[in-house]
Amino acid sequence: MRKTLQDVARYLKEIMTPETNEAYTINPIFSNVSDEDSIREGVVALRAFLVRFYDGLYTKSDLYDNCKKVSHEYENRTTLSVYYPFLHHVSTILKNIGYQGIPVDNGLALACGNTIFNGKLSVTKNLECLRFLADCGICIDGMDINEKKQNLSNIKTTKVTYPDNPSMLIGLKVMAIAEIDHRTLTNQDVFLRCDYRALKKDETDGTTIIKDTIKLLSTEVQDFILHLHQRYMDAGLTCVVEVKGFHIYIKYCYKRKDIWGINASLNNGYHINVKPTKTNEYSDIIKTFSPILQELIAKGYGCGRKRNIGRCDGGCRGIPISLEDSILDIRENIETWFDQELSCLLKK
Repeated sequence: MRKTLQDVARYLKEIMTPETNEAYTINPIFSNVSDEDSIREGVVALRAFLVRFYDGLYTKSDLYDNCKKVSHEYENRTTLSVYYPFLHHVSTILKNIGYQGIPVDNGLALACGNTIFNGKLSVTKNLECLRFLADCGICIDGMDINEKKQNLSNIKTTKVTYPDNPSMLIGLKVMAIAEIDHRTLTNQDVFLRCDYRALKKDETDGTTIIKDTIKLLSTEVQDFILHLHQRYMDAGLTCVVEVKGFHIYIKYCYKRKDIWGINASLNNGYHINVKPTKTNEYSDIIKTFSPILQELIAKGYGCGRKRNIGRCDGGCRGIPISLEDSILDIRENIETWFDQELSCLLKK
């Protein structure tokens, strides 16, 4: 079943990095934007704006959810430009305003040229995006966003303001710069997630990222995941965080091999995935596990077609286990399973 624009708005709001009161040190590469206090204040204001932005998308999704393309049911990543073009277009214009806008009027406005518009879109669609931003509280002076018949290339300068909290413009600029100039292959989408951690001089520790990622799960499940994290960090595994296509993947590796991971994605929700390779060496122990877990392990993973299933069943992701409260019934089995797998790898 296709995830709607409402689903996307809800999910993006969920995975935004939580607001922090930490007086974190800003990486000097962003020092030309503003002073550190103003940047931190601006990011908080941008986060509040994005909540308003996603709430607006959720409320008015029927007006903008016109694409009916459906992503593969097991795909963890989400490509906005393909499946949710309006959100892609409006967020791109918003990002362009931040990136290209020049602070004027003592920082109360951003002066922008006509390059903030999407040249591949019709005037109508560009204006539709601007009107949505106006509904979210952004004011655009220097053009009539309701005039359908106009040549956007003739607009030389517009002035963008956010009267509800002008400091948001600083957050908009710094996070747009972080996304466009400094994103990495394993840390994408920092703009729409308002991930202030991309601005920090010092790297954020893994435990904090995990807590931020699983914050909406039940307290008991959060405690279990944090227990697993600490247990296998103490055992010598490496924790690697990847964010691609709004898919958050926190994986635990022995050398270069993924053993298990924590996932948050639009299509597949919150789950852990496991990629065991030594189950034949502890098959007697597996027989003591819950029947549900035994069945999952027996099913295996990898390409469904190569496993003679005849179709894709998501097996390339590993063995998935949903992070619902039901996982608590098999937590001891899961821990034993991971211990055995790691023990066999260490013997090798």
